[in-house]
Amino acid sequence: MTHRYDVYGIGNALVDIQARVEDAMIADISSEHFPGVITKGTMHLVNTSFQGHLLRVLERETLHTVAGGSACNTILGVAYAGCRAKYAGKVGDDVHGAFFVDDLHSLGVDFDVPMGHDDTGTCVILVTPDAQRTMFTHLGISTALTPDDINEDDIRQSRWIYIEGYLWDADGPKAASIKAMEIAKRHGVRVAYTFSDRFCVERAREDFLAFTKHYVDLVFCNRDEAYAFACEHGLEKTVQMITGLGTGVAITDGVNGSVIAWNGERLQVPSVKTTAIDTTGAGDLYAAGVLAGICQGKSMHDAGALGAKLAAQVIAVQGARLQVA
Repeated sequence: MTHRYDVYGIGNALVDIQARVEDAMIADISSEHFPGVITKGTMHLVNTSFQGHLLRVLERETLHTVAGGSACNTILGVAYAGCRAKYAGKVGDDVHGAFFVDDLHSLGVDFDVPMGHDDTGTCVILVTPDAQRTMFTHLGISTALTPDDINEDDIRQSRWIYIEGYLWDADGPKAASIKAMEIAKRHGVRVAYTFSDRFCVERAREDFLAFTKHYVDLVFCNRDEAYAFACEHGLEKTVQMITGLGTGVAITDGVNGSVIAWNGERLQVPSVKTTAIDTTGAGDLYAAGVLAGICQGKSMHDAGALGAKLAAQVIAVQGARLQVA
């Protein structure tokens, strides 16, 4: 069968707005506007009021703006690696939405989900000198993604679909995810899923267990997410628990590289040495390399090595976008 796409990705369509700041900026963000604890190095869901406040605070900073969102970063990485890709997410009929669509098209990624009437989602990413990123996400219209936005014909003609765990925060995107996985299974298309963040796993662990067992061929996660999912604190037991559900798994662990369990084989893939400037997108680009490698017929070890290479390249630059020559 001739495939139209190598990977069809589904996720929250966001415009990433990034700034390099000092640690004091994180500490000084007013609790009046953010009624909770800000944890450096993690993602925080915020409302329109807080996002507006934060953008005003950043008015004098140099901002770097790109189409983003976790799964979008991966799909752009897949295209960067030479594969054919399409993305499904919801944007608004506004300046940010038009920017998002144009940015994807300029990089060779197809996108045709109809625009909505609410604001396009944004993610403000504050990068501190230690290369850690603290994210503030206003989902906007991205939560309005519905099963009607999922293209069955495109999935049928894809090798893989790739879905992000962040979609489990709203009913529409959740239903769209399940529909996509059901379509994929009907047509023999493989399903890759990223847990996205430990808090996603902790809030929806039972759901994650169920659909991983029934639909998923390959899970992408970091060590903390894997431990939360498996309720274990040892890598070997964690791998055994996840693969016992009938899925493969790729677990990243920073400078320690990654562990991949696939088709009964367990692989240790070393990280690629680099100077970290910004860790944004490291896991997303790792997944992109692995999926691209598989689609290009590489061994799983070589696909993992490509993932490690792309991850190293992206943390050596600002933002989650690899530099196109």
